[in-house]
Amino acid sequence: MRIAFVGHKGVPARYGGVERHVEELGSRLAQRGHSIIIYSRWNYNFFKGRYKNMRIVSLPSIPQKHTEMISHTFLSLLSLLDKEVDVIHIHSVDPALLSFIPRLKAKVVVTSHGQAYRRGKWGPVAKRLSLIAERAFILFPHCRIAVSRTLKRYYEDRYQCRVVYIPNGINILEENGDDTLMHFGLSKNGYFLFVGRIIPTKGCDTLIEAFKLVKTTKKLVLVGGSSYTDSYFNDLKKRADPRVLFLGYRFGRELSQLYANAYCFVMPSEIEGLAITLLEAMAYRQCVIYSDIPENCEVAQGVGIPFRNRDIHSLAEKLTIALENPAMLKELGKKAQDRIKEEYDWDSIVTKTEQIYRGLFR
Repeated sequence: MRIAFVGHKGVPARYGGVERHVEELGSRLAQRGHSIIIYSRWNYNFFKGRYKNMRIVSLPSIPQKHTEMISHTFLSLLSLLDKEVDVIHIHSVDPALLSFIPRLKAKVVVTSHGQAYRRGKWGPVAKRLSLIAERAFILFPHCRIAVSRTLKRYYEDRYQCRVVYIPNGINILEENGDDTLMHFGLSKNGYFLFVGRIIPTKGCDTLIEAFKLVKTTKKLVLVGGSSYTDSYFNDLKKRADPRVLFLGYRFGRELSQLYANAYCFVMPSEIEGLAITLLEAMAYRQCVIYSDIPENCEVAQGVGIPFRNRDIHSLAEKLTIALENPAMLKELGKKAQDRIKEEYDWDSIVTKTEQIYRGLFR
């Protein structure tokens, strides 16, 4: 089949859960003999040519918070009008605002990775447009996918429509090295770790304030950067105590070693779709301390340590419990990795997606 992926930032994935999802899904479909086109934004990753047997098409966008996604999606869909494709797969709900365009020539699938209008960085006009896009997600695609059971239930209950649950997948990777840690002044088991975009709904302010209440010589490491949220990011840096390190975005072996050698992973997010960084931490056999929102509980309940969402004192209490119980963390980390192997295997996810595509032509 000839399949085009649209709506995400780009591939090769530099950062972002949606982008890593697209890269993994697309490359595995290509290995199975499908012809894959991936559309990327110039300002994310200016890459043209073939990558992991996928054709990468880089196009411009209007690089502003409210226009970047929709302008790039529009140009991508226009580009596809003169190409022979069987399926156009749009990733994220907001680009689905334009999902009526590709219906002119191909089957359309849209995957919801979350609800953008719930994020604090958007103003009232942007949130309203995001809600309109949600209705387009219900009306126009031939098939709708949600990456979490929580999202699936929401759409089906509110709109009385069918949504298929296919989660994010994750690779089980072993990392035995720790040589890159010295560049950051870190040591094995000497830090708590957060990985993700530094935006208000990720709850980093709750994490930093809670860490102030914890008596420990261990450090708190935040890996990630701003996403049109510079003022929030800078405020966090001012509020953080000297034990907190902001490392920016890290990739490849550096990121792998940061995951593998952390004492514990913390996911304080206030809203999620299905957090790939949470899955990655569990895949590295990390115990996870997580906010008790439904999307996180769906993944980590019973194999991690929950705290009350947005509750600084609850999080500080759970960080302290983690410090006092290293054996418990090791046991939970093993259970977390086992859950990833059982429920978030990429081969199974690709097969389910392939079945969706084939079913559109029956």
